Amino acid sequence: MACLDVENPWGLVIIASAFWIQFMAFGMATSFGVYIVELLHHFDVSLAFISLIGSINVGIFLGAGPLASILMRKMSYRRVCFLGAVLSTCGLIVLPFTMNMIFLLFFYGIVTGLGYCLLYVPSHTMSGLYYDKHRSLATGVATAGSGLGGIVFPNLVQYLIDEYGWRGSFLVVAGINLNAFVFSALLRDSPLQKKQKAKEKLAIELKEIKRNESSSQFEKENLIKDVNASELVLDILVAKEKSPEKNGTNGKTEANGVNISAVERQSLLTSESPDEDVNSNSILSVMLALLKNVPFCIFVVNNVLWNFGTVIPLILGPEYFTTIGFSQKESATLISLFSGGSFVGCVLGGVFGNIPKINRIYLFIVVNLGVGIVGLFIPLEIAHSMVGLAVVGIIWGTMFGLILGLLVVVTADLVGIHYLGDAMGFLMLANGVGCIIGPPIGGWIGEATGSSAAAFYVSAFTVIVSGLLMAIIPASRKVCKTPSKKEQDFTTEVAIPVG
Repeated sequence: MACLDVENPWGLVIIASAFWIQFMAFGMATSFGVYIVELLHHFDVSLAFISLIGSINVGIFLGAGPLASILMRKMSYRRVCFLGAVLSTCGLIVLPFTMNMIFLLFFYGIVTGLGYCLLYVPSHTMSGLYYDKHRSLATGVATAGSGLGGIVFPNLVQYLIDEYGWRGSFLVVAGINLNAFVFSALLRDSPLQKKQKAKEKLAIELKEIKRNESSSQFEKENLIKDVNASELVLDILVAKEKSPEKNGTNGKTEANGVNISAVERQSLLTSESPDEDVNSNSILSVMLALLKNVPFCIFVVNNVLWNFGTVIPLILGPEYFTTIGFSQKESATLISLFSGGSFVGCVLGGVFGNIPKINRIYLFIVVNLGVGIVGLFIPLEIAHSMVGLAVVGIIWGTMFGLILGLLVVVTADLVGIHYLGDAMGFLMLANGVGCIIGPPIGGWIGEATGSSAAAFYVSAFTVIVSGLLMAIIPASRKVCKTPSKKEQDFTTEVAIPVG
């Protein structure tokens, strides 16, 4: 079971659903910078406070990942996405009736952010579960939806504001968001999840046999104590469900064409703890396992710093561009170019991550450092022309997208495919922390220094530090003997929802 073949034609539908979910979620998140200009004119509040609303939305969008992981253990991924669709749509549909900034902070910042989190984490994780050999490409294509959303939504929102005002634009966006229900409905369990559910079903049946006093002594003595001991258990279960068992003359059970004697059953399928809970990977045990993984812990800190630095240009960029002489439409266009580069980068990240000769960790480190270095050009006057910022934005966005395209596969490399769902949840928490604190601190730095450019310098240097921190991982792997991906795949199980 170290390497499972989970290739499936329905995986293409999963990728398409994850793509469009990210198109809407990230598109709306990156468009808040366009609203900042309008809200500053309408409400008498500081830039730092308005940017806090956008950062809370993105922060909860990413930071509520552990909550999404818990729900994914309790119910199907599809149901979690449906819940996310309900919350995000309800949060958007009441925004036209905003009376004050607290109202906007609660419904847009918290409710909509939580809804998008419950849409994003299950769909993105499932795009990685459906594919093994081409996982990097699959997740890269799915992540490209965030880049396309960043291209389309800022210009769309600016057009809607011009036509219907900022209140009316929220109502139209809420209507677009209703499509999330359709894409959520398409999220079918992967073969890997179905196999694990079959094992859990058999485990429950075996416990019932043990507790049933009317069971024969033979059944009690040959109780399978650990269903994960052999793939053979699944053959028995399938045979039991599809056709009656055929008993041979020599005391063997015939299932799916395989003859299994009582002795063979006992020797192959007996293990240590009969009373162990069906889902042995509790949240606490998973958390402890991830905390013991030194490279993953470094990766988590990297994500906090990375998101702190990269969210500042996305949230504060439109307002900054207007202060240096660009119109609101030009500012929206520049943000779209950033996102256009991200769209291309996500696909490239998936392609490069799928090439065996390329070390994905090293690629991640180099691109991470590149984003910080290119970010230093944003506040420089030499780049303050439409062409200059467009070039900087496309390069910055392409490398930003490369990181997004590599995120899932690098996480899988560090923790293994079976911990992917839980690891993504905790990783999203780290992302959320960085996104929440980034824009308010950036806005405060700009107001305290009297220079909007100061926030962008802090942003770029923070991203560079995050890349240097990631460089510790190759060194730590030589010092600390971390389990390889294959070892983790063999010894752990994927989080499987009930129902």
